[in-house]
Amino acid sequence: MKISKEIKLLVMTDFITVNLSTFLIFLIKFKTEYFITYTDHSFSELLIIAPILWLYWAAVFHIKDLYKSFYFRSAVEIALSSFSGITVGTIILYVLTTLNFSELSGKGLLLYYGILCFFVSSGRVLFKIALNNLFRKGIGLRNALIIGYNKSSKKIIREYLKGRLLGLNILGFIDDGKNNPEYQGFRTLGDLDKFEEIIKNEKVREIIISVEVKDPFLINNIILQSKDHNVFYKVVPSLEDIISGNVRTFELFGYKLLELFPDILSPFQRMLKRTFDIFVSFILLILTTPLMIVSAVMVRLDSKGDVIYKQKRVGKDFKEFTVYKFRSMKQNAEAETGAVWASKNDPRITKYGNFMRKTRIDELPQLFNVLIGNMSFVGPRPERKVFVDKFIKTIPYYYKRLHVKPGLTGWAQVKHKYDETFDDVKEKLKYDLYYIENTSLKLDFIILFYTARVVINFKGH
Repeated sequence: MKISKEIKLLVMTDFITVNLSTFLIFLIKFKTEYFITYTDHSFSELLIIAPILWLYWAAVFHIKDLYKSFYFRSAVEIALSSFSGITVGTIILYVLTTLNFSELSGKGLLLYYGILCFFVSSGRVLFKIALNNLFRKGIGLRNALIIGYNKSSKKIIREYLKGRLLGLNILGFIDDGKNNPEYQGFRTLGDLDKFEEIIKNEKVREIIISVEVKDPFLINNIILQSKDHNVFYKVVPSLEDIISGNVRTFELFGYKLLELFPDILSPFQRMLKRTFDIFVSFILLILTTPLMIVSAVMVRLDSKGDVIYKQKRVGKDFKEFTVYKFRSMKQNAEAETGAVWASKNDPRITKYGNFMRKTRIDELPQLFNVLIGNMSFVGPRPERKVFVDKFIKTIPYYYKRLHVKPGLTGWAQVKHKYDETFDDVKEKLKYDLYYIENTSLKLDFIILFYTARVVINFKGH
């Protein structure tokens, strides 16, 4: 997803305020008599120190998730989140400077903390004020659609007209009603059959789903039609949605909306997960090279055909990629049947292929997918487009699987048997949704432990 202009300007604001803070602490620390220093420090040193500190603070702010949209955040929340990020960064900096650069610790660091809190938080609050002023002038607005015509959607319009929602430009309603209703100047632009065309022509960025009866297939249809247009989804939730605690909500002009695709992991946790994927996949590729060479020879001796089986799968955000496996079936196994699932005692599976499936050796080439970032070690298994297109229309909430990166293994794989029927897919979706809503590094390690046990006990499918 592209970085918005808003976030780029926010980064530039932080660049100015952080460097200004660093310049001031340098002046006070080394160019006044307020602090006693034993060595002389020239401004040329500042040219080295300032970029390093800027990169450090940019990393801290990113890890603390401070570079998220200001559209629906208050000035108080912006200031408090700034204080939180600076506090964490200063504590880390205190440990580092105490161990290595004693001249920068103590009172100097405390003063630096105060200067940063003032300038960074002030800069961000002023940025928010400037952003709101631009919104009031109609500059930088994001086009939005409301799906549904009912009491909730009418309330959204009333609050919008009072000026309580800055940042959005609501274009109108999408509704399947035959009368094309209109409310306070906002008309119905079309039904769901014209939905994708409207999104494309009007460059819609926000979709607010306001339906009185929660129909998962309706949401499936909305996601499917708008998946290629970089839009954000909000839903007017029911009381049950809020109490369940399984969704992220936020205040929008007086009442809560639900975010369809919340990021459960923080930026720091995502970074750790990706670092783990890169490091471990690289090590395993080296360690398993002899085994993969032997397997390649065995696949070729066992049956005629290619050693590596390549297939297109659907990954995060509906993007297709090529997945790699050792071929465990006869060459062109689906030539006559088309795309079908493997079944227990499937005659298409070769002798060595059966062994590889039980030990998961056939999945080893997917370490390349993990290394390059198409997959993660843990996540929902990627599926073929022909099945995804079918499932998203027939299985409620299947679209949620496509918001996270697919995995080499997953909660559904260690808790349920291999997919053989449509009912198996629906059952495994429950485990995938549990993982998506409760994802954590701890859960990832639990799944990896169970996977290792499956491999050691030859219980793979």
